[in-house]
Amino acid sequence: MLVYLSAPSLQFLLCYQVSGPPLGVSYVTTASKTWKEAQKYCRKNHTDLATVSNQEDMKRLQHHVPAGAWIGLQRDWRWSRPGVEFNDSKWSPGQPDNYNSNKEDCVWMTKDGWHDDSCASVYKFICYDERKTSGNTFYVSTDEMTWREAQNYCRTNHTDLISGVQQLEDFKTNPLYMSLYTQEPDEKLWIGLFRDPDWSWSDGSNFSFTNWDEQNPDPDRDPKKSCAMTTSGGAWSSDDYSLFLIKENRTWEDALYYCRDLYGDLVSIANLDQQLWVQERAKMATTYYVWLGLRYTCT
Repeated sequence: MLVYLSAPSLQFLLCYQVSGPPLGVSYVTTASKTWKEAQKYCRKNHTDLATVSNQEDMKRLQHHVPAGAWIGLQRDWRWSRPGVEFNDSKWSPGQPDNYNSNKEDCVWMTKDGWHDDSCASVYKFICYDERKTSGNTFYVSTDEMTWREAQNYCRTNHTDLISGVQQLEDFKTNPLYMSLYTQEPDEKLWIGLFRDPDWSWSDGSNFSFTNWDEQNPDPDRDPKKSCAMTTSGGAWSSDDYSLFLIKENRTWEDALYYCRDLYGDLVSIANLDQQLWVQERAKMATTYYVWLGLRYTCT
């Protein structure tokens, strides 16, 4: 069976070396890696994932790269407190959803998980104060504010909005948490997680050139798609999913529940580019057939 995960994984990645023209010397590897793994690989063995600054770079990119290769463009979630890396998440089911394409770039929590929302919405919030002793490091506001107002308040009066999974886990063991969600089980509280409003290059380059595919004209529409890859036409498409081959024999229904319980879902194919790399991964199966997520329902 083939399953999606929340972290992206494709067949190719494009690195560059700091030398030569703006795009540098390009290297393509066929290793299957997530975007983060691809970034780490390129930084270790070359310079970084490829950056595209103009049409000439784009033409060189088309010459070097097949469809479905990671480039260095990303739009990722970040923590408010500097130095805290976003490497784990506790999203509620179906989140983030960017409801009604409402630019939901800030995050609040309930006892059931995280939700994205418009940064202009007003909620109570949690501050973290590193100057306080253990047990008193958290402050829960009584006033409601926008996310930016909450961030400014926390930075002025404490250290920052609560940031990082470890701080959130510590907060759950704090008496404040117990008291709050006993009295208000559905209370929404801003946390320090937000998403960059703009796409940025992995190496920090500041280029305004874009080449989004005509079938993907609004790369911000789906908040789960926060990395960029090449398409068969040489343009770019936003994406954020993983493909994993599970080498176990199961019925279709068993495979469906297995994938949903442990990963994301059975694989769905929306375009030719996805078909091509799903096809390549399926060749690694030990059986002649591989389950997909498509089924026929009689009505």
